[in-house]
Amino acid sequence: MLERNDLDTALQEDVESLRAAYPRTPDLYREVCIVMFFRYGITPTANKLYQLVRKGSMSAPTEALRGFWGDLRRSGKVELGQPSLPNDLAQAAGDLVSKLWSSAQASANQSFDEFRQTTAHERDLALRDKQTVQDQLDNADRELQVLSAKLEAASRENAILREEAAVSASAAAEMNAKLADARQAVSEAGRQLQAIRAEHAAEIERVTARIAQAEERYAALEHRALVEIDRERTAVNKMEKALESERSLSAASLQRLQSELTQSQIEGAKRDRDFSALKDNLKAATNERNIARDKVEQLQSITSDLTSQIAVERARAEVLREQLNRRPSTSKRVSKPSRQGEISAARRSKAKPAT
Repeated sequence: MLERNDLDTALQEDVESLRAAYPRTPDLYREVCIVMFFRYGITPTANKLYQLVRKGSMSAPTEALRGFWGDLRRSGKVELGQPSLPNDLAQAAGDLVSKLWSSAQASANQSFDEFRQTTAHERDLALRDKQTVQDQLDNADRELQVLSAKLEAASRENAILREEAAVSASAAAEMNAKLADARQAVSEAGRQLQAIRAEHAAEIERVTARIAQAEERYAALEHRALVEIDRERTAVNKMEKALESERSLSAASLQRLQSELTQSQIEGAKRDRDFSALKDNLKAATNERNIARDKVEQLQSITSDLTSQIAVERARAEVLREQLNRRPSTSKRVSKPSRQGEISAARRSKAKPAT
C-alpha cells in the first residue's frame, strides 16, 4: 500500500495528466473524482478536489461531486434477478451495493458538511479580511487627505519661496548695479584725487614763486618808499591845501555814505530773505559737503605744510610792512617833516602798484 506522501504525489501527477486531457473544468473535476474513488480508494470531497485542481470557483467541485455520485447511483441500479445468478449471490450483491451506496452517501454528506463548514470559515475569514482591508483603505484615505493637505501647503510654501527667490535675485541684481556704480564712483574719486594732488603740487610751486617775487617786491618797495618820503616832503604845503578841500569833499561824501547806508539796510533786509533761501540750499549742500569733506580731509594733510609755509611768509610780509611803516617816523626824527606830509607820502606809496 502506498504511503501517504507517495499517494498524494501520485494523485497529483494523475491530476496534472488529466488537466491536459480535459481542458473543461467540469470534465476535469469529474475525472479526478473517478480516479480518487476507483484508483486510489479515496472518497472525493469538494475541499480535496479544489485543493488538487484549483480551477474555477468553489461551486465547481461541488457540482462535479454531485454529478459523480448521481452517475454512481445510476450505474448501481442493475438487475440482479437474472436466471443465471443464484438467489444467495444476488442477495449478497444487492446488500454489498446497498452498503457501498450508503457508505458513499454518508461520506458525500460528511464531505459536503466539511466543505460547507470550510466555506463558512473561509467566508468569515474573507469578511474579516474585507473589514481589515476596508479599515486600511479608510486609513489610507485619511493619510491621503493629510498628505494632500501637506502637499498643498508645501506647494504654497514653494510658490512663496519662488517669489522670495525672485525678489532676492532682483535685489541682488540691484545691489550688484549699485556696487558697480560705487566702484565707478570710487575710481572717479581716485582720478579726481590724483588731479587735485597734481593741482596742489602746481599751486605750491606757484605760491613759492609768488612768495619769492613778493620778497623782491617788498625790498624794492622799501627802497622806493624811502625815496618817495624825501620827495614828498616838498609837497607837504600843497597837500595841506588839498586836505582842506578834501575835508569839504568828505562832508559831502559822508552825506552820500549815509544815504548809501540806508539803501544798504534796505538791501540787507532783502539779502536776509535771500539768505534764508540760501540757508536751505546750504543745508542741502552741507550734506554733499560732508561727503566731500571726507575726501578733503585727505587733501588737508597734504596742504597743511603749504599753509604753514604761507603763514610764515605772510608773517614775514607783515613784519616788513610794519618796518616800512616805521621808517617815516625815523626820518621824522632826522629831518622833522610835518606829520601831514608823511601821511600823504605813505598814502601815495601804498597807492602805487607793485612791480
